Amino acid sequence: MSKTYFLFGVHLHQPVGNFFHVFKKAVEECYFPFFNVLKDFPQIKCNVHISGPLYDWILENKKDFLGLLKELVEKDQIELIGGAYYEPILSIIPDEDKFSQIELMNNFIYNNFKVRPKGIWVAERVWQPYLAKIINLSGLLFTFLDDTHFRYAGLMNKEFFGYYTCEEEGRPIFVFPISKTLRYKIPFSLPQEAFSLLESFSQKDTLITLFDDGEKFGLWPHTYDWVYKKGWLKNFFHLLSRSQKIETIKASQAIERFSSQGLVYLPTASYEEMGEWVLEPHAFFIYERLKKYVSQHKESFYFNSFLRGGFFKNFYAKYPRLNYLHKRMIHLSHRINKYADKKKDEKIFISLWKAQCNCGWWHGIFGGFYLSHIRSAIYENLIRAEKGLEKKENKKLIKEEDLDLDGYKEIIFKNKHLICVFSPRGGTLLEVGYKRKEFNLLNTITRREESYHRNIREKIKKDIHKISTIHEIIQSKDKDLDKYLIYDSYEKLALVDHLLDKNITLQDFKYGKKIKTLADKIYHLIKKEKRIVFQLDEPDFRFSKKILFSEESQFSIEYTFSSFNFEKYNWGVEFNLFFLSPAHIKIDEEKFSLKDFVLDEKEALEIKDDFRKIMVRFRFNEKVRIFLFPIYSVSSSETGFEKVFQQICILFIFKGEKKFIINCQIEDN
Repeated sequence: MSKTYFLFGVHLHQPVGNFFHVFKKAVEECYFPFFNVLKDFPQIKCNVHISGPLYDWILENKKDFLGLLKELVEKDQIELIGGAYYEPILSIIPDEDKFSQIELMNNFIYNNFKVRPKGIWVAERVWQPYLAKIINLSGLLFTFLDDTHFRYAGLMNKEFFGYYTCEEEGRPIFVFPISKTLRYKIPFSLPQEAFSLLESFSQKDTLITLFDDGEKFGLWPHTYDWVYKKGWLKNFFHLLSRSQKIETIKASQAIERFSSQGLVYLPTASYEEMGEWVLEPHAFFIYERLKKYVSQHKESFYFNSFLRGGFFKNFYAKYPRLNYLHKRMIHLSHRINKYADKKKDEKIFISLWKAQCNCGWWHGIFGGFYLSHIRSAIYENLIRAEKGLEKKENKKLIKEEDLDLDGYKEIIFKNKHLICVFSPRGGTLLEVGYKRKEFNLLNTITRREESYHRNIREKIKKDIHKISTIHEIIQSKDKDLDKYLIYDSYEKLALVDHLLDKNITLQDFKYGKKIKTLADKIYHLIKKEKRIVFQLDEPDFRFSKKILFSEESQFSIEYTFSSFNFEKYNWGVEFNLFFLSPAHIKIDEEKFSLKDFVLDEKEALEIKDDFRKIMVRFRFNEKVRIFLFPIYSVSSSETGFEKVFQQICILFIFKGEKKFIINCQIEDN
């Protein structure tokens, strides 16, 4: 009798920097229950990928879960799949780091489970053809990619079965197509419906693959009750275990039992939704209209194979702040791989690899880049790696290098306390890494339109009692989100210069009114030891901005005007400062409480962060007016739309001196 061989796999992941309670909830309400149910059905085989950050947390906090996994491996019920240890997007990190992270995972699995993985999980299924060679050279045989990848290659199958062969420079690997049909059905349809679909494939011996996020079995909104309390998983496994027409199979067994379906060359791709998320809103709306138009045609299924969104790396063209972070990581990786030794300097490499964890490097249905604690963890690990590397590099106080590849060289200043990066674009400050706390005070974002903001404005509501896929759930975690949909016309950095109307109010500035920004002007640069000077010559005014550094954790900015009409304008200097917990911030000893502040006749300003124990103190050579207010992003997460506190925006207003000075000091609180 012919059978459907069902290759069932789950991918479990929590990112570096995620909250302890999220790890705990995921393990206790999702991962542990899943494998406990699986254990009760010993005839069911499962393929499992677990990311390194999750393995690290389990080893430290939940060793009994590790024991359960070992038991299932020993009983030959699960096959552990390898990967790059800290779950990076492979195509966006240097090759040295690809090989190192894959090796780290291979060794971890062998040391803890006494088996060597034969396959690899590709994070977010972000594929580029040359990865076949990387995987082959890492000693691995196979991976799993969406059937979408195969359709983009021109294959017209209604459903994809078996596995295929990919190669690069004669280095082959096998690729299992992940069924989108099953991905959307399991566990969101009734168990019998999913089971019947699998049985319908059994007219001849057939292999079909589902490998998807394990979090859909209990951690995604509303799924815990559905999967466990209402018994979805138990009922589904019960149906599978009694079936004569369906047999679950491990990936390595499938390769032994079945032959390859043949050679295929897959293009750059990820799952379909990722290609949509990377698009700019105007492009997404056109793409959405085209999909809707094509869907009305009787042959829409085939036409859809030739419709695709954007390319993953365009996230770095879409978000300049994310691009800076990405190029900063690449630059540091090249230096570490040049100067550090993997055996002697393991901690430096581990910090770098942790920073490459993928969740903060893109944005889709989950918070991703907009999650400030995830970005903070990236910078924390980059600064930690930088500190370790500085002992091995040639020390130079000030360097010039085009870090973000915008065509202009940034200025990198380092001393024993600070890492500061300045850009000639606007004469702005891009990064202030405070080494003692491994914290970047300029881990800021720029608010921009996202395609899903249209849904907020249209007040689209879904029935939350219906179990939907994660891509269909649209809820709002906060009220009046539409009033926070403010978009910035320039990058929210520090040392951003503005010409201000004399009667500007805080509300004007908050909404970008009554200002003329110089953020996109290219300043002329003069670099000297322990100081840099930016100059800007405009038809109506001319000035210089001199930054002086000390040996301590402070620097000063000295503005000198050759010509400027102070009778017509005030001069504004904007600082955006990043803090993780607004509840722990004090402004001149007054609790911040996410309020707006207008402070007059100030000669100093002190901001304390009692959470990270950091204090930033500004002093001025004249009395200034200060606007200060919180900045929120409105972004999508797995539980709905939410506003997220990102940073404090501060505007210093100078009214009429030809020379004024800002002194900035950072110290432990």
